[in-house]
Amino acid sequence: MTENLLKKPILDIRKILELIPQKPPFVMVDGLLEYTEKTGKCCFTIPIDNVLVEDGIFSEPGLIEHMAQSMSLWRGYQGFVAGLKKPKTGFIGAIKSVEIFGLPKAETRLFTRVEILHEILNVTIVSAITEDESGKILATSEMKTVTVD
Repeated sequence: MTENLLKKPILDIRKILELIPQKPPFVMVDGLLEYTEKTGKCCFTIPIDNVLVEDGIFSEPGLIEHMAQSMSLWRGYQGFVAGLKKPKTGFIGAIKSVEIFGLPKAETRLFTRVEILHEILNVTIVSAITEDESGKILATSEMKTVTVD
């Protein structure tokens, strides 16, 4: 296992917003807990008024966006370490697979581990596993993300 390169978790939402291109109300991450050269662990406590909460439940698109933004946060911290002044913008190029095993209620804290499987130029293939605070796996995915700047 590769060493966690974070001295301490980043839980200040102002710092998180400096590391990702997304802006409120479309922010689906609020902490970076671990960072290695190929993996990261992010978290998100789902606000009741989140735009992707429907009837008190975080939707499927919310889980997928949270996984994608976990990758974005990993990439943003990578850029920060490299001295970039602002996070690179990217998007989901393709979703190879996604399995959703359960939808969390608002106010649930999610934990997502991302792993970089392959990187070629500005295209990254990443896997993600999202759990709730009890360790129950809620979703898994493999997606291709594209960085545009």
